[in-house]
Amino acid sequence: IPGGKMKTLNNTHIGQIYYIHKVIGKNQSKLRDLGLISDKKITLVSADGENSIIKIDEMRLALNSSFLEQIFVKEERSSEEIIGLAHLQVGQTGTVRMIDATSDIRRRLMDMGITRGTSVHLQKLAPLGDPLELRLRGYSLSLRKTDAEKIKVVLEQ
Repeated sequence: IPGGKMKTLNNTHIGQIYYIHKVIGKNQSKLRDLGLISDKKITLVSADGENSIIKIDEMRLALNSSFLEQIFVKEERSSEEIIGLAHLQVGQTGTVRMIDATSDIRRRLMDMGITRGTSVHLQKLAPLGDPLELRLRGYSLSLRKTDAEKIKVVLEQ
């Protein structure tokens, strides 16, 4: 899985979007009945030791924290094609999946609002193709093609 290490839901960051890889254990059929199936979007909303709240698609669900160890997650859907932001065509929109850069550049891009899950629209290109003009979070941003290539996105339909 490019950029996505397998982990259980109890080892994830609160508020971060993940996708279910598989559910194991004696309660897997109950969890599957609740909508916990492969490639479903899942987020850990809160965890206070004993209990936790998760969000599957738009549904919130309270679970005993022991269930979190049975839910394996990954950072992207298995069917997604991840491309560099610089490969978008004018007028296309992508959702940021990861920033494949050194910590300094990653921090600078994140400070500009380019974070995981952000929708980024390629508005136009400069006459020679560099820089790119992007629209995200209600503002326009010009970005060099070399920096845009480090931002990995999934094309929105």
